Amino acid sequence: MPVLLLSPRFSDDSIALATEASRLSWRVHRLHDRRPPARLAEEELVFYGESLLADTVGKALALALLEPAADTLSLLPAEFVRRDVRFTTLGAARSERFPRFVKPADEKQFRAAVYPSAEALPGSEILEDGLPVLTAEPVRWLDEYRCFVLEGQVVTASPYAWMGEREAHSHTAFELEAAKAFASDVSARAGELFPPAVVLDVGRIEGRGWAVVELNPAWKLGPVCV
Repeated sequence: MPVLLLSPRFSDDSIALATEASRLSWRVHRLHDRRPPARLAEEELVFYGESLLADTVGKALALALLEPAADTLSLLPAEFVRRDVRFTTLGAARSERFPRFVKPADEKQFRAAVYPSAEALPGSEILEDGLPVLTAEPVRWLDEYRCFVLEGQVVTASPYAWMGEREAHSHTAFELEAAKAFASDVSARAGELFPPAVVLDVGRIEGRGWAVVELNPAWKLGPVCV
């Protein structure tokens, strides 16, 4: 049976996953610190935890954790993003037209947000200008859904946000199925752009329709409100 390897940090997601893993007769190992026991390298591991811990665990146990490339969103066909999205650097982003949505392409080194001006971004005295970022044209999301994709198939999905708020809403079965259908279409067209397992957030942009919000590794994002 697989071993579910969890972060020392107790979160609602990790507790729920541990409960379900135990129900399936999996073994559960919650780390006491950031150093995993060497014996775990011989086990069939399923990891769930934060990015910095993932780096430590991966190196210690010689694991390759699957995640989408930082520029994947910017490489998707225009009909799947429905807004201007660019993969660039923090320094280069300062020359773009504002207001502009800007987020770190990898670690959360500054707040992902719509910035009113280049001056509002973290300065070069705080973060290096070469830091990879994703920038996007600001849009209004009507609703968002989180889809877990395994080998091109959407295995589960749930509502993620409503009118920009991270909370549940009275979604219909039709809306959820529409989100899953769109995510399936994106996954089929993306091909090798996506790793075998990925979390795909999709939603509807006001006046434009279904689009991809972002992509993330499946090992660090849990389910959201169902």
